[in-house]
Formats: sequence, structure tokens, C-alpha cells
Amino acid sequence: MRVVIGEFKQESNTFATVPTTLQHFRDFHLWYGESMTANLKDTNSEVAGFIDVCAEMGYTLLPTLAAFAVSGAPVTTETYETLRDELLARLSAARPFDAVLLALHGAMVAAHEADPDGATLEAVRSLIGPDVPLVVTMDLHANLTRRCVEQADAIVGFKTCPHVDQREAGRRAARILSRWLRGEVRPAKAFVKVPMVTPASTQIHSQEGPFKRLMDATVAMEAAGALSASVFSVQPWLDIPEMGYATVAVTDNDPELAGHLACRLANQAWAERHVLMDVDLVPVDEAVRRALAHPTGPVVLSDLADGTGAGSPGDSTAVLAALLRADPPKTALLYLFDPEVAAVAAGIGLGHPIDVPVGGKRDDVYNHPVRFAGTVEFAQPATFCFGGQGYTGIVMDMGMSVVLRRGNVHLLVTSNPVLTVDPALYRAAGLEPATAQIVVVKSHIQFRAGYDGIATEFILLDTPGMSSDHLTTLDFRRVERPLFPFDPELHYECRRP
Repeated sequence: MRVVIGEFKQESNTFATVPTTLQHFRDFHLWYGESMTANLKDTNSEVAGFIDVCAEMGYTLLPTLAAFAVSGAPVTTETYETLRDELLARLSAARPFDAVLLALHGAMVAAHEADPDGATLEAVRSLIGPDVPLVVTMDLHANLTRRCVEQADAIVGFKTCPHVDQREAGRRAARILSRWLRGEVRPAKAFVKVPMVTPASTQIHSQEGPFKRLMDATVAMEAAGALSASVFSVQPWLDIPEMGYATVAVTDNDPELAGHLACRLANQAWAERHVLMDVDLVPVDEAVRRALAHPTGPVVLSDLADGTGAGSPGDSTAVLAALLRADPPKTALLYLFDPEVAAVAAGIGLGHPIDVPVGGKRDDVYNHPVRFAGTVEFAQPATFCFGGQGYTGIVMDMGMSVVLRRGNVHLLVTSNPVLTVDPALYRAAGLEPATAQIVVVKSHIQFRAGYDGIATEFILLDTPGMSSDHLTTLDFRRVERPLFPFDPELHYECRRP
């Protein structure tokens, strides 16, 4: 059997303002053909899961492209069309083939298209025809649309948040495909859209609570015989039509059962909606005081409203300003994306004084630059490799990176926006999170996987930003109403005929 594999992923935030371009994909990863498999085969990625199962089955792999950009503003039309057309061209060149496995995020938005993942699947289906199996993985924060479900034969979502099961999700999708190719099953699917969105920071699979109950329900359905069951809890900073939670069930040639299971998951998600809104955010000055009073570190402060994994630019200055006001007696590490400052500091050189306005340039809606007067402690291009359980084995290019120090405040500034969820980020610049009292991350959930076993406490910050968990304060205009929590009295119940 000849199986085509590909990846095309970006998670958009429509409140962010700096468009995602082809360079943003290159900055994380953009590989073609055999370089795709060479770079991803030993990582915690969906593509690695595809490779695992195809190798077990003795299938011939036909790699196309692996394109992944850090979360950000919507993708430019030119960038989306360039990568989509490259995927289609490589699919066409791979003929003949027996099946297709694709890894999508599911929450991409393009400048001209609210549902580019659906548009991609539609284009792929048009090229391969109705009879070639097409199985897709998606992040559980996908905004799953009817068009996606109509074009794919099966859609498999993650079950963990923080995400640690990417490779396993790829394996689960590839196993469904392999069973189909062997004639053991014939997938039938059902899809339900649920009119709700909830804050990202309550979506934790590893803690007792509503989200774990939802994920456990999908596991139980699969244990009882479903080929796949998924809840897509949607990343909530998408002001687009067809926005909201979704559920998908895939069964062996039993559409009625699939509908029943998807409906059951939808009603369970709806029943949990109020508990999923229960966010505990701490004002930043109070959080700094609490962290400094903690007997041991590191205390991880999550500046989630500027989460780079949620599409925010990573240049919020609220925490920096608070730390400068506090002048902490113990080591504090924090991060900002500011390529202009990185270039200036690199030009000044190690050991020399620097006095510059930092941050607040890309998010000039909720933040403003803060003056930093200190010393340049580090200046060079840097990369880091994810360890721990998250994106294990995948490398991020930080670009020219500098560390500016003022007293015990160590500010890491990068030229490329990066995910801040792994201690390896700071270590790449000569800073050790394990011995710091305060470590600042820009993340809602994923940092919990990176800092598990290191942090002595996690504190979620109540700061302004483009990925705030105060959803009803954001300027949503295009979402379809009614939608919870914007319409708190909304009644909903999924009923199957």
C-alpha cells in the first residue's frame, strides 16, 4: 500500500494584528519530501505517529510537506495559497496512492477565508476523488466545521491538554486507516456543533474536573468499540462564523451509533459549561508578591493573555513592569518577543549598559513599551529543543536572542516568536529556571507539561492581552449568536432522531 502523509498547521487568533507569513512557517518548520520524515520521525508529533504505523504495516510512505507556524494572527492569502498549492502539487505527483493521512490544526484562519482547513480538505478531496480514504488528525482546540467533516472520512482529535499525545493521535488515525485498508472496518462518522466557548486555562486533562470528564468519556467510548471519539473544545479567540465546541464520533459502519455518541458528548460538554468558565486569575502585583513569599522556587507565573501558543504576539509588558516595580531580591526570569531590541542589544555587546523601551510594539492595543535600563548579559542566535512530554524532539529557532539584566530581573528577548512552555527556552540563553524564584511563561496550559516536576507553584495572571480568558470583554462581532457565554440564558440540547 502507498500512503501519502502531510502536515499543514497554524492556530490563528483573529484579535492579533501581525499577519502570519511564509517566514513564520520557516521559523518553526517547513520541510518537503524526505526531509519531512527525517526531521519528524523521532518527535512527539502526529506525523511521527503516521510513520510508526505505516512502518509496522509495511506501507510505502509518500511524504509531501510539513508546515507548522507558531500561533498568531490569520495567515496571509498568499502564504495559505502557496502552501496549499504545494501540498496539492506533491499529492498529484505522488500518484498512484491508496490513502492519505493529514495532520491539520483545525483553528487556522486566512485573510480571505474563515475556514482554510476546510478549504484545504475540500481541495484535497477534489484531487483524490471520493473513493480514496482520507483520515485527518486535529488539535483538540480545532474549530471544527461542517465542511471539514464532509470532506474527511475520519477526524481524530487529541485527548490531552497540555498536549502530550500528538504522536499517539497520529497512531490512532493511522490505525483506523490501516484497518480500513485491510477491509476490517468501514468508518462512519457523526458531528455535532455545540454553541459554546470557554476559557482555555480550564481545559486540563490531568486534573479532576470537567475537562478530564469529557476526555475520559471519549476514552470510554473507544474502549466500548467506537473507532474514535473526540471533543473539540476550540481555541476561543476566533471571531468567525461557525465558532464553537464540536464533537465527532467514528464507528465501524454504524452511522446511527456515531450520531448517538456524538450527541452524548455534546450534551455532556454543554452540561459542564459553567464549571469550565471558573477561572482563577490573580492580579499581577499580587502574584509577584505571592511568588516572592513562597519558600522555594521556581514559581511559574503564566502571562496567558499574551500566550504565544494562543496567537498573541509575546510582547506584553505588564509582568515586566510589575517585576521592575518589585525589584525582587531573588532571581526572576521572563520573556519578550522584540526583534528590534534584540538587534540593538546585540550591537551594544556583552557587559555593556543598555537603556531601551521594550515590548508593547505588536500588542499596542492592551500594552505599551516599558523602559528597561540594565546590562547585556547574552547576545547570540539561539535554538532550543523541546524535552519533557510536549513537543518532544522538535526544535525552535529563537533567532538573535539577548538577555538583559537589571538586578535580579533577567529578561530574555528573542527575534522570533516562540512557544515559552519548556525550560529549554531559558536554558538556551544560559539561564536556569530550576534555580530561579520566579519564571514567567506566556501560555495557558501547555507549560504545565514542560514545568511538571520543576515548579513549586503555578499562578495564572490577570493581565491584559489578545488571548485573555475574560472572553466576554473581547470585541467579538462575527461569531454566530446565540453563543454561550455571550448569551448566558441560552438553552441547548442535542437530540438525535
